[in-house]
Amino acid sequence: MTKSIIYSNIYLYRLLMCILYLGKYKKRFCKINELIKPDTNSVVELCFGDICIAEHCQKIGINWKGYDINPLFVKNAINAGHNAIVKDIETFDNFDTCDTCVMMGSLYHFKDKSADIVNRMIAVSKQVIISEPIKNLSLAKGVIGYIARKSASVGKGSEEFRFNETTFLAMLDSLNVNYKIISIDKDILIEITND
Repeated sequence: MTKSIIYSNIYLYRLLMCILYLGKYKKRFCKINELIKPDTNSVVELCFGDICIAEHCQKIGINWKGYDINPLFVKNAINAGHNAIVKDIETFDNFDTCDTCVMMGSLYHFKDKSADIVNRMIAVSKQVIISEPIKNLSLAKGVIGYIARKSASVGKGSEEFRFNETTFLAMLDSLNVNYKIISIDKDILIEITND
C-alpha cells in the first residue's frame, strides 16, 4: 500500500502540519512536555512522527524511545541522536515499560483497536498522555473532506476514520479508567495516571 505524500518527507510533514495547525504546530508539543513529570526517567512515544518530545526529553535528561512505522521519520530521529525504532505498534505483544507513554495525533489510525492500544499503554506506564485531533478537515463533507481523509494513509490502506470529541470520549469511557481532560481545541489532550 502507498503512504500519503505527507509522510514522505519530514520537512513536508512539518510544513503541512504547521498549515493545518495555523502556525501552532510546535505549541501542541509544549503542552505535552509540560505534562511530563519532573521525576520521569523514561518516556516511550508511539507513532512519534516528529522529534519535538524527544528533543525536550534529551534537554532535561529523560530517556526517550520512539516507535514509528515510517522509516523516514525514524531515520530523522536517529540522525538527531535519538533512540528510535521502525515498528508497527499493532505487531507489539507488549509495549515497553516506562514512566510515561505518549501518543500524539495517531490513535485514529487504529480505529477499532484504539481502546486496546490505550489499555496496553496504561498497562506499562504510570502516566499516559494522548493528544488526538477531534476537529479536522477529514470530518468535512464533500471534496475537501474526501481529500483530507485520503491524505493520512501511513501505507496500510484507506484510513478514513477520525475521532470527534464524542467518539473519542466514548472510547475512553468504555475503558473504565479515570482520565483528566487537559484541553479541548483542535485536538483533545488527556492524561491518565496510575498512582
